[in-house]
Amino acid sequence: MFSLCIPTMDRYDNFISKNLIHYLENELINEIIITDENGNDINKIILNFKNHENFKKIFTVKNEKQLGPFLNKYKACMIAKNEWIALIDSDNFTDKNYFEIAKKYIDIKVLEQKNIILAPSKALPNFDYSHLNGLIYKKGNFKQNNEFEKINKKSHNKASTTLMNTGNYIINKYLINKLDLKQEINNINNSPSCDVIYFNTLLFEQTDLNLHVVPNLEYSHVVHNGSIYTQTHNNYREFNNLVYKRFEKLI
Repeated sequence: MFSLCIPTMDRYDNFISKNLIHYLENELINEIIITDENGNDINKIILNFKNHENFKKIFTVKNEKQLGPFLNKYKACMIAKNEWIALIDSDNFTDKNYFEIAKKYIDIKVLEQKNIILAPSKALPNFDYSHLNGLIYKKGNFKQNNEFEKINKKSHNKASTTLMNTGNYIINKYLINKLDLKQEINNINNSPSCDVIYFNTLLFEQTDLNLHVVPNLEYSHVVHNGSIYTQTHNNYREFNNLVYKRFEKLI
C-alpha cells in the first residue's frame, strides 16, 4: 500500500477538487497526506469531502509558516507511515494504473531494496522520457547512461536532466529518513524552481540512491502559468545553475 503525499497551497479549486475523489477510491492508497502552506485547501477539503466513506484516509497539516516547495514536500514524506510514498504535486494527477504499474515493478524488480526511486517514463502530454526506459541511475553509471541517451534520444524526447527535475515519483521512506539537511538550510529557500533535481542530487550525494526509469509509469503533468516553476525560475537562475553544476558532478 502507498502513502500519497500532496504538498499544496491554493490548488483546491483548479486541481485537488477534481483529483482527490479518485485518490480516495484507489484501494492501493491507504493514506493521503496533505501539507498545506496556508490552510485554504485543507478547509475546502474538509468541507467538501468530510462525508466521503474513505475520508479517514486523509491526514491534513497546516504549516505554521510557509516552508516553500522543498520543505513542504519533505514534511509530507516525513509524516508518511508506509514504506512506499507517491510524492505528487497538487496540480498533477496519477491514476490507478500508475499505482498498479509501480506495485508490480516493486514486487518483481525491487523486492526488498530500500534505496529506490521509481521515476515516470512520461509526464503527459509534454514530457517523454521513454528513451530512458529501464535505466537505473546510481553513483558510477551516469556517464554510461548519458551515452545510451545520446544514441536513443529522438527529437520529441526530453533530456534526463529534465527528468531529474520532474518528480511526481515513488520514493522509499528509507531515503527520506537518511537525508541530512543540516548543511543545506541556507540553500533550500533558493530552490523553488529546481527543488526536485536539488532533492535528487542530495540523495545521490548522501545515499546509495538507485533511480529507476519505469516503463509505462505515466501521469498527467499540467503546465500552467500558476506553476511554481513558471513563477520563480527567472528569480533564482543563479542558484538553479549551481544546482545543475552540482548534479553534473555526479556524471
